[in-house]
Amino acid sequence: SLKRLLVTESMGERVIVIGTGLAGLTAACELLERDCNVVLLDKKSHLGGNSSKATCGIAAPGHALQKAAGIEDDGADLMIPASKELVSEGAKDVEWLTKGLCIENELCLRLTPGHGGKKRIVATKDHFPGMVVTYAAIEALKRLEKYKPDCLQIMGGHEVVRLIMDGKKVTGVECKDSKGEMKTFQGTILLATGGYAGDASPGSILATHAPELALLPTTNDERTNGDGIRLGMEIGAGTKDLDAVAVYPLAVVMPGRETERLKFVTSEAISGAGGVIIGADGKRVCGDLDREDVREKAMTKARQPCRLVIAEELTQEVMWLCEFYVQKKVMNYYENPARLAHEMKVKTEVLEELFGTGPLYSCKVTRALYACAGGLLVGGGGQVLNPQGEHIQGLYAAGEVAAAPYKEIWGVSGVPLLHAIHSGRKAGLSVAELIKGKDAPIVQDLRSLIISSVTAPKSTVSKNAEGEGGAEDPNKELEHLSKDELIEKIKDLMANGGGGGGNAAPAAPAGVTMAEVAQHKTKDDAWVVINGEVLDVTQWIPVHPGGEQAIMAYVGQDATEEWNTIHKPGTVEKNMKYLVSKGKLSTGAAPAGGGGGGGAAAPSGFADLATVAQHNKKEDCWIVVNGQVLDVTKWIPVHPGGEQAIMAYAGMDATEEWNTIHKPGMVEKFAKTDTGPVILGPLIGGSTPAPAAGGAVDDSAPPPEGNGGIPGPIGAVIFLGINTAIMLLKTIFFTGNVKFGFDNNRNGTIRSAIFLLVFTIVHAGGNFVDFWHGGPAEVNGETYFFDRQHLDELTAYPLLQIPAGAVEIYLLLGLMLHVSVALKRSWDISMNYCLSSGRWNMMLSGLVVLTFLMKHLMDFRFYTGYQFTEINAPKYWIAFDRLIEGMIWTEKEGADMAQKVVVRDVYSREFELFQDKGVVLFYVGAVLVFVTHMVLGWAKLVPSDALQIPRDHQKKVIYLGWLAAVGIGAMYASMPIAAMYMTPLEVKHVPAPAE
Repeated sequence: SLKRLLVTESMGERVIVIGTGLAGLTAACELLERDCNVVLLDKKSHLGGNSSKATCGIAAPGHALQKAAGIEDDGADLMIPASKELVSEGAKDVEWLTKGLCIENELCLRLTPGHGGKKRIVATKDHFPGMVVTYAAIEALKRLEKYKPDCLQIMGGHEVVRLIMDGKKVTGVECKDSKGEMKTFQGTILLATGGYAGDASPGSILATHAPELALLPTTNDERTNGDGIRLGMEIGAGTKDLDAVAVYPLAVVMPGRETERLKFVTSEAISGAGGVIIGADGKRVCGDLDREDVREKAMTKARQPCRLVIAEELTQEVMWLCEFYVQKKVMNYYENPARLAHEMKVKTEVLEELFGTGPLYSCKVTRALYACAGGLLVGGGGQVLNPQGEHIQGLYAAGEVAAAPYKEIWGVSGVPLLHAIHSGRKAGLSVAELIKGKDAPIVQDLRSLIISSVTAPKSTVSKNAEGEGGAEDPNKELEHLSKDELIEKIKDLMANGGGGGGNAAPAAPAGVTMAEVAQHKTKDDAWVVINGEVLDVTQWIPVHPGGEQAIMAYVGQDATEEWNTIHKPGTVEKNMKYLVSKGKLSTGAAPAGGGGGGGAAAPSGFADLATVAQHNKKEDCWIVVNGQVLDVTKWIPVHPGGEQAIMAYAGMDATEEWNTIHKPGMVEKFAKTDTGPVILGPLIGGSTPAPAAGGAVDDSAPPPEGNGGIPGPIGAVIFLGINTAIMLLKTIFFTGNVKFGFDNNRNGTIRSAIFLLVFTIVHAGGNFVDFWHGGPAEVNGETYFFDRQHLDELTAYPLLQIPAGAVEIYLLLGLMLHVSVALKRSWDISMNYCLSSGRWNMMLSGLVVLTFLMKHLMDFRFYTGYQFTEINAPKYWIAFDRLIEGMIWTEKEGADMAQKVVVRDVYSREFELFQDKGVVLFYVGAVLVFVTHMVLGWAKLVPSDALQIPRDHQKKVIYLGWLAAVGIGAMYASMPIAAMYMTPLEVKHVPAPAE
């Protein structure tokens, strides 16, 4: 762009740092402290390099964190002649960088293998350290670029294709941008392009110099292909130890990518916390804290596959890591060693000996290439040397592109990252001394530079030689401006916006913009957009059937997709007494600033990139992902990848980085959580998302206001009874779910729930009375009551030879409807929420209840081992003459209405079954889950339109339902517990009836 061209021309003598991994970022920070002009180039638009994926931390013996913890550490175990400076000075470099980036409060110490049992790894508390440090540096440098564009340029998507030589001196680079256009940059070159372990193709550095290693998987992506080394070799640079590549023992396979060469890295911190590598026989493979090279060699001798296993009780410091890996499906959680032993086909005792009897985390691990110790031949200050040891003027290198002189300790965890920081700072200092002279002074330390960039005013206009702001003559034609005047003109336009030139653009179409909607996002002033209409929902929040949070999660936003998933058409119109329409959502946006092209139509969308760029602070942060503008302010503190992963793209289009890391649909998934990103609307010029499909149709009126004319608890009971009866009549055939298809209309769950609840109350009450009052005769008599209703007992008609009665069939249909609609609603609505959101509670508890019901039916309804007894069954099914005694199912001996029948002895079966304590515990536990399910469901059901409970009575009805749920649970639980301890009454058994 013209702006970049002009700024580049104004930068004077520059240093071109190629690569934005930890080494390149460190070198840039060192150069900027010493007032050097820097251009940062990276072949990828998303910056950070392979360093951003580092999961362990930085080995830093003698770090301030160790001293604060009382740990004396001179790094003697890492000390060899070549590593003396790295070990003695490296910790100071780490402290300088992290303090300068203002992230020292995010750091902690971790114990990892290879360090003699000492905590010396500097890591981050609850995010991956590579991501935190690199993204903090990227964010800081991007802010600094805006603050001091004449000192720093950051240009992603620029792949260097060759180094430019002037005689024996490197004077610049030629690169290709993302559009394929060639560009040239002049200046001193500092290579920080990383290693070569990501490319094993024929002719690659790895395949040429270490062909046996090229056969292994790798933890490096395609960025680490040795391109920086090849650039140096093309102009005569020497190389060293290109066969030296560290092999990592804890690489795992990404789900769905089992055949890919690229593997996922599990953190060494898990091994430091107590993780153990075991073979397929369940035996320990190596020492937990052995160096990487020792452990990976031991793995080659073990039975495969190997596993990393850690007992849950040891995971306190690394629990977030284990949970992250479980979420990514690279690690599994096991309730006890027996489950893992079953999977591994080994004896449980073998694992219990290592891990105890508690829960475990485990993943399959394999050996994979990790970090490269070989690279370009360099001097002590990062100067690139030819094979004869002579410095190639104008060329420096740092990080993995430069050969590390201490390959003997390269396989120790955290050393490669320490090398990146230390070598990056040294190379940066060497280049600064080349440009500024020996002992180049620090003009402004890194921390104050960053703080200055953060606190700088939004508009800073440089002054010309006469002290006046901007160009001398604002009306002067561009072709007549000098270079300095043109630079001032560009800066002025950047600071104050475009102006003049042509007629103003016409106003945007009439309507409310998303920017206006976004301003109304409090409980006292809440707007949402539904199907293109802007609604003030402030008055609806207190009475919303789904609770306040269901609305508050979408205030100030377009809630169309979520709304249409849950609600039926017409719901907005039905509740207009609580809603205020603010008009239609505008399909365009008003032009920003003053001026522009004559007669241009207002672009469609929520905001343009210039507007997005203004929201680049932690407390007000927008980004763009796939054409949608997102407000990620609430998401920053809880983002799984750490704050810096978002802040590195604040106010920018993060699409490429997002799509590199995340699966499709992740924006929408996180947006449905209370602390996730808020989708504000489409980017101006971006595509518009497809409208959401409509929901199921229902014409129920909203619940009536007030108390319905009957105040107090009596009114609550009356309305509950009336509307429950209505729901029972509509249980199955009037729900609207089945229409030559199947949808998620909640009426199916509501009406079937009412029927099932009523049946449950009757069933629990009947069983309770029979068991505690009626004795064996009544228990067995109730069973016979249902048996004699079987259709095959009532009729000889062939099509009705069904061993079940009308009540059982209706109950089965109601249950099937309830379960199927509930599962469909959970699939449509709740699947994208995490467990902690609470949106899975109903589905999970319901599945437990369904499992219990199936077991209960197998224990009683379909049990085939019954004994038989005789009872005096009522002639007309119910003993009307004994109702006052509490006896319903049997007559007295010799009564006129009695008839002797042989029936199943369910009473004795109960006492037999519940002698097993395990069965009793299962039944009681399932009853508790059932009560929980009823309590949760009732609170959702009562305010629904379908039940029509007046609003003033809804809380009372909820409390009545909860009381009933507890009573039902108590009655159900009492019977198995009593049967386990009571002596059963005597039952006289008789032969089974003839078929």
